[in-house]
Amino acid sequence: MGKLRLGHICEAVFWLALAAFLYIESFEFDRGIEIYKFGATGWPRALLLLVAVAAIGQFLFQFVAGDKATSGTVGAATDDGAEEAARQSGHSHFRWYVSTFCLLILPFLYMRAHDLVGMFLELDKEGIHSVKLMAAPVLLFVYLLMARGNHVGAILTLPLFFAALLEDLGFYSMAPLFIVGVTLLMGERRPQWIALTAALIMGVLLFTFVSLLYVGLPTGNISPFYDLSHWIVTMIQ
Repeated sequence: MGKLRLGHICEAVFWLALAAFLYIESFEFDRGIEIYKFGATGWPRALLLLVAVAAIGQFLFQFVAGDKATSGTVGAATDDGAEEAARQSGHSHFRWYVSTFCLLILPFLYMRAHDLVGMFLELDKEGIHSVKLMAAPVLLFVYLLMARGNHVGAILTLPLFFAALLEDLGFYSMAPLFIVGVTLLMGERRPQWIALTAALIMGVLLFTFVSLLYVGLPTGNISPFYDLSHWIVTMIQ
């Protein structure tokens, strides 16, 4: 297929699939706005269109030129041995791309878990919360298992997981786990330094946003995480 590599194809598929998924998600907030004729989804969908156009354009360029550089600077970057290093580390194998893709879809599976269950069971508000409370630890466990064999995929997925859980479980519960996760992925294994890093970063964030700026951080909407967040905010203020 021209001068395409497996990485080129996987990259294009990822960006197009992400754009399509987010476009479908935009129907959740598709509302009219009196002062803007394109509505609440106008700008988000325009950005998604640009993402799709950029992905297709990049794919077509790579189909014609492969990794051929358009300038001396880019050429120097492509000749620095990165491609060979990726090949030796297994990052150019199809199995690695599949593993990375599976990791990346885990946060989106959490976001749609209640819809998937809702195809078979009728869920009320409490039922939706129960499904999410069950889905979160299961998917996190799968993430931890897969992360052991795909460090790069784990790094890419962790922020997405944090963002997906934030609305339901709250910043105050998820941020410490996110900080610990990032610290571990960066190679730190000493418990005292991990605990100190998490405590320091959380202390600065809570002081800045809650005590100093009085900015409301997501508290979650599922108990007991909402109750914990409310207690922390009350204690700080």
